Amino acid sequence: MNEEPRVGIFWSYKNRIFHHQSSPLSEGIKTDISVDYEVGHYAAWFLMDKMGLLKELPETLRYEYDSIPRGRVVYLFKKKCFVLYHGDDITEDEKRTIMKAFKLPEDSTIDDIDMHYNPLPEDFVF
Repeated sequence: MNEEPRVGIFWSYKNRIFHHQSSPLSEGIKTDISVDYEVGHYAAWFLMDKMGLLKELPETLRYEYDSIPRGRVVYLFKKKCFVLYHGDDITEDEKRTIMKAFKLPEDSTIDDIDMHYNPLPEDFVF
């Protein structure tokens, strides 16, 4: 059985996927250029906290959604492919885990480093 690829969000911690959420491509949010997941990292983090999932993290990392590496999978209409966006410290094992969890086809998925998905440095000042 060939399952439908998914779009969504994820976080990694200590060289493993800490949490991921996704929906089938056909149920994603369509824009002019892409299909994306309906929930952003900020809102998902809040719900993860309410469900007690963040207790698996050290207390210092539980407060901000960008305290650990994260990423997103979207589908781009023009390129006819999925894009796996992530920061620069994701491992090959983590990529394979996301590819499998999101049922992404290897021949039409782009791996794209986007610094937006790196954790903010501790000394970052707004």
